[in-house]
Amino acid sequence: GRNRELANRIVSMLADAEERVVLSSFLLADRDIEDAILAAAARKVRVYVLLASEARLDIEDKDGEFEQAMRGMLLRLGGHALFRSAPHFHAKFVLADPGGGGGAGLLLTANLTREALQRNEELGVELTPEEVKETFALARWAFWEYAEHEFLDPTDRFRSVKPLGSVEHPEPSSHVPATTSESRELLAEATRLVEAASGKLVAASFGWDKDHEIVEFLRVRAREGLDVTALARVRPNQMPALLALAESGVCVFGFKWLHAKALCADGDKALVMSANLQSDGLDRGFELGVRLNGDRALEVRDRLDQWSKAARFELLTAPTLGDIQGDALAWRENRLDEMTVEAERRIDLGSVTAESADRLDDAAPPDPPPAGDLPELAHSIVYEWRTQAPVLAKNAKPVLHAGKNEKPAPYDPPVFDEPGGRRVVAVDSELQIPEAQEIAASAKAAAIVVKE
Repeated sequence: GRNRELANRIVSMLADAEERVVLSSFLLADRDIEDAILAAAARKVRVYVLLASEARLDIEDKDGEFEQAMRGMLLRLGGHALFRSAPHFHAKFVLADPGGGGGAGLLLTANLTREALQRNEELGVELTPEEVKETFALARWAFWEYAEHEFLDPTDRFRSVKPLGSVEHPEPSSHVPATTSESRELLAEATRLVEAASGKLVAASFGWDKDHEIVEFLRVRAREGLDVTALARVRPNQMPALLALAESGVCVFGFKWLHAKALCADGDKALVMSANLQSDGLDRGFELGVRLNGDRALEVRDRLDQWSKAARFELLTAPTLGDIQGDALAWRENRLDEMTVEAERRIDLGSVTAESADRLDDAAPPDPPPAGDLPELAHSIVYEWRTQAPVLAKNAKPVLHAGKNEKPAPYDPPVFDEPGGRRVVAVDSELQIPEAQEIAASAKAAAIVVKE
């Protein structure tokens, strides 16, 4: 969040390091963390960084602001930290003084970027000494045996490297399951957790593959009656998988920036990981997770429950208009369209003129716009219009009647013949309408009108 709780914890770990720091992140672009790395290197702390993104230092025309930030980071830290990279590096962790049976560690779902650490929904897990040990063993193997490029000198660029050939892949971990070229333990642990759930299962992920076995297993458990909730970032390319989940009975909540990856079963078992629920992550790549039980799992459940309650969107597969109120995203023709549904929408149709001032209620309303032309959707649409009394036509000629002594006299209210041939009674106010109706009958007037 904006208070940078997770970022500040990372900076604090780096500040306390005395011998060695190991960081892994798909991306690295956070000034405070960069400064902490430089400060650690100045204290003669060895800094090792695993990345997946390699800035193209030999290209003059950079692609954008983020690429420039990555390039600037490498230029600042080159010579102070040893970088190794590979496109399949996606694990996210920070280790301070690992390797001696102690040390501190964080396993993250967040990349070490300002946006991830301040904007996204993310998770970070404080590692126990045993978890630090197991994470370091995997990091050491990946750094020397699984990397493809290396960067050290800020005047140079990334260069290709070959496996060192002297660091053996660790045995399957009891606390930190991984995805590597030699391990699918992270997928196995996720599968075990989904299978073990008996009351409620919550899954959070940035990426979802509709046809991946773990997503299909979530659908199976939901169809079996298990209470399954999915938390996802709303993106068009994820909609096929999310729709399939919702159609199977999974409650799918959507977020603008969610990036956390976690599974929580029944509140007492959880898995927080860097991998999305996709082939890239669970079947291939370099990803880490951490098994959590007891109070640590309960804390994960509480985080996911809080996010669920605060979610902006819930996916409905066959909603009626009455099911929706407020902002919504409509999935149609392979795109997400923003829309707003209000409880009531009022539309002004303008005004109509009645045939006669004493028959305003008989006037037909203006035609409403076609349904497809309505400006917004609403549960109910209230059409408003104004009915006006007809006005005496210009150049109307007064009509006289035989008054006293048979002398021609005007009616009161007066009667007129309009240029079109219609005879009318003209009034100044509605108080004259009853009397005008009597005169209209005797004078054979077609309507009552209002004087201008």
